[in-house]
Amino acid sequence: MISPARKLAYRFLSQIEARQIFSDDALHSDAMKRLAIRDRHLTTEVVYGTLRWQELLDHMSNGASSRPLHEVEPGARILLRMSVYQMWQMDRIPDHALVNDAVELAKRELGKGIDRYLNGVLRNLARTRPWKRKEFLKDAPPWVRLSLPKWLWERWASRFGEAAAADFAASLNHPPQAAFRLGNEHGSAAAAIRSDLVPGAGIRPVSASDEGRRLEYQDEASQLMPHLLGAISNWRVWDACAAPGGKSAILSSLVGRSGRVVSSDAREERLARMAALAKVSASRNRDLLVADASEAAPFRCSFDAVLADVPCSGLGTLRRNPEIKWHFKPESLLSLQEMQKRIVCAVSQTVRPGGRLLYSTCSTEPEEDEEVIQSFLRAHRDFRLLPPDSPPGIERWTGSDGMVRTFPSTRLWDGFFAALMIRFEH
Repeated sequence: MISPARKLAYRFLSQIEARQIFSDDALHSDAMKRLAIRDRHLTTEVVYGTLRWQELLDHMSNGASSRPLHEVEPGARILLRMSVYQMWQMDRIPDHALVNDAVELAKRELGKGIDRYLNGVLRNLARTRPWKRKEFLKDAPPWVRLSLPKWLWERWASRFGEAAAADFAASLNHPPQAAFRLGNEHGSAAAAIRSDLVPGAGIRPVSASDEGRRLEYQDEASQLMPHLLGAISNWRVWDACAAPGGKSAILSSLVGRSGRVVSSDAREERLARMAALAKVSASRNRDLLVADASEAAPFRCSFDAVLADVPCSGLGTLRRNPEIKWHFKPESLLSLQEMQKRIVCAVSQTVRPGGRLLYSTCSTEPEEDEEVIQSFLRAHRDFRLLPPDSPPGIERWTGSDGMVRTFPSTRLWDGFFAALMIRFEH
């Protein structure tokens, strides 16, 4: 019988390859909940490990394949990757179990003859185990060793230098830490390590005892963003690109019952999920509405602060969402930039004189970060950068230009960028 964990991992990886689902959504789906806890852990390890190391896994398989891997159908490549990852990194699993499951899945899911091809390649790799030879990666390009697309390696090597780029890329192949909002953690806060920077953020490994808990998971850097606004009691705040809602929840706690948070998103289905979560948390100082932040704001009022956590490439979240590096195309950066510019310009009109505007992304790329802010400030002379003074300790992560950057290679968090601006009073 095929292992339920490997069967589900293959299904998820096939859906991710076809861009029908994101890895994070897959691994928190109902299909996962139906597995035994041990199988959930195996599925998670196989899916994330295969995605993180895809380029290197293909390099390994190519050396044992009778034909170039790019000529092999996608389903067979996926079975090779996930099987080789387990051989390489999960020594407790017997080779014969991996090979048998891959061959049986190929018989069920793929065309005739693919099972024999997979059997030959995997038995070859099980016998030779090329990754154990010291010289195995000697002549491999750096993007293969670090498992990056070539274009992304070249971009980072040019920006940071090869040594720093290699450190950055290597850090992304480590699993992320489990971070969550302590206020909604229901009793296991005592087991958490409190963040030394982000108020209300807890960090600790996820354990089997967490099964069934409604934990409010949110990356530490993501939780940091709302605190940069310096929002206080009484403030009226607009979270303009609010889904999935974690930042709005933090803003709601900062402004208190006397304040107000308006949370909007362009997609109605995402806002519906936010509404359900807000109801569960019994938020009484929040309003939700469907609104496209790139268009004129549907308000007559102004706000003390606006958060524009804009849609972006997600290239700062590769530790958590490794499939992005294989799906994203660099030419998309400029079209994203145009949308980001429209959003920050549109929402800025609702900031009262003396009020604050925070622009943020989960990207490390200048087209989505510094270039957007520079363009905005040139066109809007009534705004200027304001280095954030909250939370305490933020100066460590604030550059000489006053902008905040959280690089994954410096800490086990996602790569975020933020620029806080204030509107002049006339």
